[in-house]
Amino acid sequence: MARYVIKRVLLLIPVIIAVSFIVYALVDLAPGTIVDTMISGNMTLEDIEALKLQYNLDKSMFYRYGLYMFNLIQGDLGLSMQTGLPVFTVYMQRLPNTLLLAFSAVAIGVVISIPMGIRAARKAGTMTDTAATTFSLIGMSMPGFWLGLLLMLLFSATLGWLPAGGNKDGIRSLILPAVCCAMSLTAQCARQTRSSMLEILHADFLRTARAKGAPEETVIRKHALGNAMIPIITTIGASVCVQLAGSAVIEQVYAWPGVGRMLVEGVSQRDVTVILGCVIMTTILYVLVQLIVDLLYAFVDPRVKSRYIIKKHDTERAETTLPDPSSPSSPESLPNSPLGRGVREADGVVPRDFLQPSSPDPSYSGATDYVTRQNMSIADGYTTVDAAEVIIRYKKRSQMGELWHRLVRNKSAVAGMIILGFVFLVAIGSLFMSFKAINASNVSIRFTQPSWQYPFGTDNLGRNELHRVIYGTRYSIIVGFGSVLFSAIFGIALGSLSGFYGGKVENVLMRISDILASIPGLLLGMVIMIVLGMKLENLIVAVGVGGIPYFMRMSRASILTVIGNEYVEAARAIGYSDLRIIATQILPNGISPLIIQATTQLGISIIISASLSFLGFGVPAPTPEWGALITAGREFARNAPWMMAFPGLAIMITVLGFNLLGDGLRDALDPKLKK
Repeated sequence: MARYVIKRVLLLIPVIIAVSFIVYALVDLAPGTIVDTMISGNMTLEDIEALKLQYNLDKSMFYRYGLYMFNLIQGDLGLSMQTGLPVFTVYMQRLPNTLLLAFSAVAIGVVISIPMGIRAARKAGTMTDTAATTFSLIGMSMPGFWLGLLLMLLFSATLGWLPAGGNKDGIRSLILPAVCCAMSLTAQCARQTRSSMLEILHADFLRTARAKGAPEETVIRKHALGNAMIPIITTIGASVCVQLAGSAVIEQVYAWPGVGRMLVEGVSQRDVTVILGCVIMTTILYVLVQLIVDLLYAFVDPRVKSRYIIKKHDTERAETTLPDPSSPSSPESLPNSPLGRGVREADGVVPRDFLQPSSPDPSYSGATDYVTRQNMSIADGYTTVDAAEVIIRYKKRSQMGELWHRLVRNKSAVAGMIILGFVFLVAIGSLFMSFKAINASNVSIRFTQPSWQYPFGTDNLGRNELHRVIYGTRYSIIVGFGSVLFSAIFGIALGSLSGFYGGKVENVLMRISDILASIPGLLLGMVIMIVLGMKLENLIVAVGVGGIPYFMRMSRASILTVIGNEYVEAARAIGYSDLRIIATQILPNGISPLIIQATTQLGISIIISASLSFLGFGVPAPTPEWGALITAGREFARNAPWMMAFPGLAIMITVLGFNLLGDGLRDALDPKLKK
């Protein structure tokens, strides 16, 4: 195990070099420098040139980056270009606040989510299960910054129970941001706990434990939960990483003096040393948290621990022999075994259990291959059936037809399709609205409360909020689908090459994926928007880049599961090119996980784009993008709370629709659920 830990720590070195260079190059490409933020009206050209010399802006980017890395090797993260303070000192002053917020959120989430997930799994199919699932989906669909503003409005501005921001009031200052950060973790962890427990609850070893007289609570807590902990720990570890790297939005909402807020301020001020210091330290923490998660696997599951143990001697391989078909215990000799039934079915007879209407397999379509007579009267355990009825009952559907049949029988998927159908109709309707008309002000009706005439009220300039929310639908839909398409094209292409060729190609491409995944997605989006400019098409790229590693890993895993099949070898034998084999033979047979990933990523992309707009790195005003509308309404939250309430509801409902559809697709494409 020590060898494994040392190897993981040493891998930090190339990751830090690659991540720091990418971020440094992107910031250097951005228009403007730190000097531009320091220029005042009484400064001369000589003063400006002196500032440029002070920060080595007259030198090349590679020289400045090399100088920074030379100092980094000595443990120096440099001085802030804006304040002149050591970056490491400022980071270490703010890190305890971020850690306190992150682990408080994890504690709240774990205490609530694990019991909720266990109870939902034990009561599967009941109202308890439905309520827990609904809570999980809503929690995952709710933008964190919007929830934070609503909690602040209720408990700070209206009730006056808790402070609105900062960390001056001790535990009272921590409650709102911690609850806000815990919402997403609670939803995801409860969902994962329920899913993991459902796979364990009916296992043989649990029935054995019950048969031995073990109390039910002991069976659940010790045996079932212990074997379901690895996916739960993975979810918790991923949430901690998100809190360390991506809590900038919550810290910005509550003016929490943490690392995330420090990072946003550094990007806004073009303070390269602050940006690089935060990214490097966050990357180190990210890798260490992932390492701790991997080591925790060994403590909760002995099977994982055994993989870390280096054996001194090779174990002898057990020789396996195929059973003799003539043996009495051979599957072919058993009358009720699949192979035994196949012998009799090949002669044109149909067994009773196959024709019994009480337990058919809806996905089975081979009845017509066995029915050879219109009417059959078979004795000795067989029944008289009408072959036409069998053919109708087991009528073969196409692959898409079978998927659609299972999808429309899933209530969650139907609800998601209804929601998304309505959203798309609204988006189409927005195409007939004039940009000039929705931005036309009418001061005489400013801050009008929601009514029949103005269902969403009016804003500070008297503009109809309903029209602006409807118009903003097009931006969220465009950014969502555009960014996922961007991620899928590059991610699937690179992941397919990695899985198909393996070896050095796989090592290089997957290390690129690891590097991209190590950069906080929100930071990467902010820097890309600064470099490319505040435009809609650039927002698509900024959001899409963060999703590439997920599609790379998913497509690589899908290809590895099907690449050894016979039809792939047959395609090679008849002379198909590698590209044609990937496009026509491998990807179509491994597309199911990618479809599920795409629907999940759609909701995530909409939330990320709204978060960037909320921080001021999205589509600029007066464009009525949903995140920008929430930002505009924040200033008037006391007098006109509807200005930020309705755009947030629009985001939540749209993301909820994608999550519901994604759940339905996952169930429809899961072979375990076909029976």
